[in-house]
Amino acid sequence: MTESLAPRRLVACLFGTLKLMQLYGRRHVATAGAIASLYEAVHAAAEEGEARVAARGRRLQVNGNTMRARECGALALGYIASEWGKRGIEQVRFQREAGIADVEAFVAAFLEVDVTRPEPAERLAAALGSAGTRGILVERLAPEQREPVLLEERRESVMRAYLRGLRAFKEVLRCDGLRDRAKLRRARRAVQGVVDSFLEDEQAVLALAQIRTFDVKLFHHSLNVCVYALLIGQRLKMSRRQLAELGLAALFHDLGKTSPAGGTAEEEERRHPARGARMLLEEGTTLEGMLKAAVAAFEHHVGCDRSGFPEIDHEPHFVSRIVAIADAYDALTSAPPPLSPPDALARMLARADFDPLLLKLFVNALGIYPVGSLVELSTGEVAIVSGPPATNAWLDRPRVRILKRGEGGLEPQTELDLSASPATQRIARSLQPGTVFADALEHVAAL
Repeated sequence: MTESLAPRRLVACLFGTLKLMQLYGRRHVATAGAIASLYEAVHAAAEEGEARVAARGRRLQVNGNTMRARECGALALGYIASEWGKRGIEQVRFQREAGIADVEAFVAAFLEVDVTRPEPAERLAAALGSAGTRGILVERLAPEQREPVLLEERRESVMRAYLRGLRAFKEVLRCDGLRDRAKLRRARRAVQGVVDSFLEDEQAVLALAQIRTFDVKLFHHSLNVCVYALLIGQRLKMSRRQLAELGLAALFHDLGKTSPAGGTAEEEERRHPARGARMLLEEGTTLEGMLKAAVAAFEHHVGCDRSGFPEIDHEPHFVSRIVAIADAYDALTSAPPPLSPPDALARMLARADFDPLLLKLFVNALGIYPVGSLVELSTGEVAIVSGPPATNAWLDRPRVRILKRGEGGLEPQTELDLSASPATQRIARSLQPGTVFADALEHVAAL
């Protein structure tokens, strides 16, 4: 790895590892892979025996060099600078003697320290000492330097809301959580948090929905369907309360898949709508918005032309028709073999079972290439979609950030507005994350 890329890789790995341990916990295989990548990045970035990560107010420095958003991503820089500031940390020194177990212990202790209590940096250092951690030194800010760090606070809150939504939904689906009113209320509050984040920064939420982690497929699918349904609801100018009810319905649309009764895959697919509706009607209807969730669970495979299942003698509910579009799009772009976003939308537009007006609204809102998706340009460059098109007339020409040129490694740099670029510079094809990123950690860090 070149000298200039090593600090960027360290920032990306640190950000991704903190987020993956938050999401999956310390013992998950995804976390273990992230820890190993962070360990390698620390040693690659070490100068004179150590790699130094420091927060200087609103800036983040590695080995004394200020890192730039166009190189590392504003979300990663903002998150690390903010978390350093909340803990009263000026600098963390990762020395060469630190082993992979020491790096793991640091990440775990960093996340566990209570930032609402006094002297979090001192308590973090004490926790590392108690764990016998070697080669990782935490240097605290002087009291007069300790100020709230607000760098990219909005993007950070979006990430937190998405992760809270995943955790709350996991709790509901495990160990009869549907019968636990406290867990259901937490899930509803988490959906409201996603709604609020969506209203504040729609593109950041949509970007998170592009990350595919197949070992928790149902969790991610359900939350992504929630995100896509909210996109339609917002374009319909739904109220905050209506969006919350829509998001809850989308989150629980596949609840029937969590308790299969046996049978072939096709039989289970046809049974899960009625089963999910029954579970919600039996356990969840005392909470506001759960009745619409039961309706959407029952009807989301019916189709607006009623060609699907189960058979009904009335037009599907408006919420069910929205959830059907969101569900189909996420399924087509994530279930193996995944379709590219343009191919998925083309397939949906060719079908007669989606509400045509809602589908058109969805396509115009999402764009042919959603924020966070990966593309190859006609010039051979690999890029990530960083913003929506300037107008609906340029749905195939969004804003992108170059990630890779030629055969070299990942090297984020130039931002391009393809609607203002020459006609020869366009998107040639979509790329699957696995062809560009080694793991979810790299994808998160590139957003």
